Amino acid sequence: MKRRINILSLLIFMVFWSVSFGQKQLHYYNVDKEIKIKGTIQKIIIEPRYKNNSPFLIVILEEKNTRRKFNVEISPVRFFSVDFHKGANLEVVGSIYSKGEKSQNIIARQIRFRGEILVLRDKHGFPAWRGGGMMHKKKRKGNDF
Repeated sequence: MKRRINILSLLIFMVFWSVSFGQKQLHYYNVDKEIKIKGTIQKIIIEPRYKNNSPFLIVILEEKNTRRKFNVEISPVRFFSVDFHKGANLEVVGSIYSKGEKSQNIIARQIRFRGEILVLRDKHGFPAWRGGGMMHKKKRKGNDF
């Protein structure tokens, strides 16, 4: 009887372990890896990022000084109402994470676009869209960014 329980436990473990290989690696906002970049929008992408959720707005941003490219994860499309376009200048504060790609990946917390600061996440990295809330806009030109 004890042997059957051990074998059954092992089989259940193996099933869950093998299923986990087919899933994408999750990433999260890490305040310790926060950076600030300025660049030009090279491409705008809408793609599913999280299972059973609205597709996300992703911007490919080329940093002005270094010409490095960043994949910037903005927010769910349903949440974002600002009209970006290729060639526009954008300033981003966000958490950098690695996904094994050549370009760097950033989860945006704040964006400065055309003099407006768009707050996408709070200072701890929690999304402004959780609970159905909307993005906070600030009209500023100061150094609060």
